[in-house]
Amino acid sequence: MSIPIALERDDSVAEAAKARRRKQLSGWFYLLCVAIAMLSVVVLVVLLVSISVQGSSSLSGDLLTNSHSELQPEQAGMWSAILGTLFICGVCALAALPLGIGTAVFLEEFKPQRPELRWLRRVIPLGERNWEHICTLLYKGTRWMHGFVQLNISNLAGVPSIVYGLLGLSLFVYMFNAFGQITVNESAGWEWGGVQHYYQVLSLERGQVVLIPQGERTETTLTVDEPMMALLPSGEEVELALWTPGTPKPKSKELRQRTVRAGAKGGRYSRKDWYYFRLPFGRSFLAAGLTLALVILPVVIIASQEALRSVPPSMREASLGLGATTWQTTRNVCLPAAIPGIMTGAILSMGRAIGEAAPILVILGAAIAKNSGPKHLMDDAVTMPVLIYNWAGRQQEVYQELAAAAIIVLLVTLLLINSLAIYLRHRLSQN
Repeated sequence: MSIPIALERDDSVAEAAKARRRKQLSGWFYLLCVAIAMLSVVVLVVLLVSISVQGSSSLSGDLLTNSHSELQPEQAGMWSAILGTLFICGVCALAALPLGIGTAVFLEEFKPQRPELRWLRRVIPLGERNWEHICTLLYKGTRWMHGFVQLNISNLAGVPSIVYGLLGLSLFVYMFNAFGQITVNESAGWEWGGVQHYYQVLSLERGQVVLIPQGERTETTLTVDEPMMALLPSGEEVELALWTPGTPKPKSKELRQRTVRAGAKGGRYSRKDWYYFRLPFGRSFLAAGLTLALVILPVVIIASQEALRSVPPSMREASLGLGATTWQTTRNVCLPAAIPGIMTGAILSMGRAIGEAAPILVILGAAIAKNSGPKHLMDDAVTMPVLIYNWAGRQQEVYQELAAAAIIVLLVTLLLINSLAIYLRHRLSQN
């Protein structure tokens, strides 16, 4: 009788040893997770503190109200970048949110159903068995297509944004050269809206130009060798006077403004109204906004689908049981219940769009010499991430401080957007 008791004791000792080892491993794993989490927090805090210390001296009202300046970098600001970000993200929201939410509603609420084809059965007598086979094939085909689209949307959400930038370059900027190319000195072949073409020539007054209407001229560069009508920067129409090198220059400022050197050359310049439109879009903020819409579109679709899936099936069944159609159920039951999740996904997607730099660099480049926001639909723009990228790449200490201050502004903006998403989700969920 003692042998079974000894075996039982050995088994209990082994089980206790295994339990102690499992507990020790669990404790070590817990400590490892805590250490990794603390390391991440420490790295984040160090980065935030270093950026705050470096950029605190440049944080002022001038940073938000001034634009970039090469001559006076101490007075440079990000006003033009703020305006450009608002315009580009506005186009992005108008394009991506309705399309993304609509696509999510279609994929989630209007899933493929087995077709009956009653009206075709009455017109084409193929036999009941053949029609059943056709309906089954159509149902399987639509189910496969639905799954294929859903799979590709999930894959597109993980594609790097630089790839979307290259896609937008071909699709929106050049439109595969289907409408011709846009060059610096030549107008687009397909353009509509208010646009006036001029030749821009330097006058004798330092830093000022005169605009000569293009009229019927077709040359790329105009040589001014005779008096002609022109426009001053104020819009006043005057007759140009010619100055020959070696002769005294006019002393009157007003006369110098409308005097140009004989033989001066002027390049083409176009003055456009806000509704000016052309094909292809070229390197415009409209093309940049549509490219960003491609970036966030899969995210909007997936977030909206998850919000619709969170609606209890019993609510749909009750609505359909009362005789409501699928569209009435979607409009009056599913969408109101899913609004908190849809709004949260939309706001977080716009937060990602605000922080994107790679697609904007591909579409608009890294130039930041702009003192205002876009003046028409085909105008270019500067965004906050591109401005930070440009400033951070310069060697001057003042630009390094400006880049750090701009990073603080961008981080605060993203934090406010995320906080707004959390607040709206909580508030709408309560309602």
